[in-house]
Amino acid sequence: MLDASSVVSDLRHADALPVMVVDGGPAPTPATLTRTGSGRLVLGAARPGGPPSLHIGPGWVDLHAHVFDGSTEIGLPPDAVGLRTGVHLLADAGTAGEASVRGLIDYVLPTARTEVLIWLNIGSHGLVHLREVSDRSFIDVGRTIAAVRAHPEIRGVKVRSSGLIVGGMGLTPLVLAKEAARACDIPVMVHIGEAPPAIGDVLDLLDAGDVATHCFHGKEGGPWNDGEPIPALSRALERGVLLDVGHGAASFGLSVAARAIARGYRPHTISTDVHVRNVRGPVHDLATVMTKLLHCGMPLTDVVRAVTVAPRDVLRAPRPWLFEGGIEHATVFTVDATAPAGRSYRDADGVRFSPAAHIVPRAAISGGRLIRCGD
Repeated sequence: MLDASSVVSDLRHADALPVMVVDGGPAPTPATLTRTGSGRLVLGAARPGGPPSLHIGPGWVDLHAHVFDGSTEIGLPPDAVGLRTGVHLLADAGTAGEASVRGLIDYVLPTARTEVLIWLNIGSHGLVHLREVSDRSFIDVGRTIAAVRAHPEIRGVKVRSSGLIVGGMGLTPLVLAKEAARACDIPVMVHIGEAPPAIGDVLDLLDAGDVATHCFHGKEGGPWNDGEPIPALSRALERGVLLDVGHGAASFGLSVAARAIARGYRPHTISTDVHVRNVRGPVHDLATVMTKLLHCGMPLTDVVRAVTVAPRDVLRAPRPWLFEGGIEHATVFTVDATAPAGRSYRDADGVRFSPAAHIVPRAAISGGRLIRCGD
């Protein structure tokens, strides 16, 4: 089995390295990775030989993470779950609200090599505590709109819409989040979980381009019925609402995901909802969550698209990974028959399983720099 050190050594020194390009297209494509006279890595036509062990594609994106390090209960350092794990772009999903977002932008983002964009929490103080929308006084729509307009890093509004969080506020936080988002022409990401409010009522308020995260949670009153969407979810999908995995500590049911995928309902995006309480399991990192969706029946090409092209479209952050033959940003990974050392797999309900194939990041290429995963 290749390890990250040997992969990076090969990338640095090999004149021609066979790779399989997985970039969200219909099928993986064999190619050859070569180095120009200036030392830049470029992709060229495949050469005769056996199937490549290395895969390469656009740099991975995690649409739902928590990286407001040092200022909230759950934030992690961006690079710990970013480039070190093959992820080039993280979207912080509501860890900051309008009253705290400058702390994230001014003090955390400049310290990170990993790019970070933001879903701004409709709760003004963000996740300083975890009932951020349980009182109307915690929400200021006008100041939220002003924050979005002042900071181009903000690409959407986040609201957590489940009973333990909203308290007696019901659907009001979601309604206010939509008001702010529509005023700024950006999407809403809504956390769906336990009722109240009823999940059907939540889904009926979402519009095309909005994101329902935790789409495969196994809690009572969820959006699936034995793999088929409940009526409100069917209507939402028809309108163009997008499904995001958002694994988290309590929001991914293996059987829920497998049944839905078997019936043709694949998530638009795969994300972690990684934070201090799940980074040592069950989430670990984006590659682990990708492996779980591969295990549930998603083809590798769809898995990669759900962490590259698709989340960049949601965030309105297009960035070609290739230019003039060179590589601007990429994640190099292997698909192994054995798990990474010490890694075990379980869903948020504690169900343990053993995937037959494991997606393992080996290196990131960013702006011509080669970064070994794990560093």
